[in-house]
Amino acid sequence: MNLGAFIRSVRLGEIDYAVREAGNPNGQPLVLLHGLMDTGASFEPLVAAMQAIEPDRYHYIAPDWRGHGATTAINDSYWFPNYLLDLERLLDTLVGRDEPVALIAHSMGGQVASLYAGTRPERISHLVTLDSLNVPDSSVAGVPDRYRRWLDAHALPPSEKVYDDLDTTASRIAKRYPELNDTITRNLAEQWTEIEDEDGRRRMRVDPWHRVPLPYAFRAAEAKALWREVSAHVLCIDGGDSPAKYFCGEAEMAERRACFADLRHIVVDGCGHMLHLQKPQTIADHICTFLSA
Repeated sequence: MNLGAFIRSVRLGEIDYAVREAGNPNGQPLVLLHGLMDTGASFEPLVAAMQAIEPDRYHYIAPDWRGHGATTAINDSYWFPNYLLDLERLLDTLVGRDEPVALIAHSMGGQVASLYAGTRPERISHLVTLDSLNVPDSSVAGVPDRYRRWLDAHALPPSEKVYDDLDTTASRIAKRYPELNDTITRNLAEQWTEIEDEDGRRRMRVDPWHRVPLPYAFRAAEAKALWREVSAHVLCIDGGDSPAKYFCGEAEMAERRACFADLRHIVVDGCGHMLHLQKPQTIADHICTFLSA
């Protein structure tokens, strides 16, 4: 199942959104939302596994977030509420408002999806988060430094990351995600970069402004207020070996999950942060069972 087989461009304001599609065009829509520095193409193994379980049941829709992959980069600060606005406009354009939709979202995508599900509860029927909801609450002590770094970035903008070749890129990804095998890291290297020059150097297909901290930070209390508004059925799948589990204490994570009225929590042992790439069949089994319940 090649999620990149059909890519269309959707105009949202000043941004051209790249949207990957697979499965049955007339099937139940499933919107897949990737994490920071990733692209929608990384859901391909999960889509293939789900398609094998329930052939032609779903229409898979996987956009590249603004400033990622083939979607327009704005070359300036990425304000988090804009992701929610992008999601709403994508749903309006690709799915419509007649029926609530299911979201499957990894990492940062899960943050966006969960906050949107609380903002527009009537529009989301099911929410699956993959190793998400774990952004640590921000300390007030760090605010002055965040403002200074944000101002400094406008005086000296961040530079693009360029690697010597595809092998070097893959080795960097493997160092960050040691749980992934060589085939997966090379696929990610191809998805996340493009050729920069005739020497074969590879440029990351992500706006370097994503590395610049915003002057405001994540506030857990505000997120919890939105999560308490969610009416969707929620499935949280976390990696048992993911470093993200150390972002917040277990008591805090339990408190966050308790905000949702209808939530199931699954921990997949032996999985890191990229669990949908490491064990796509296991994750697909859990998701298909959840969506069919």
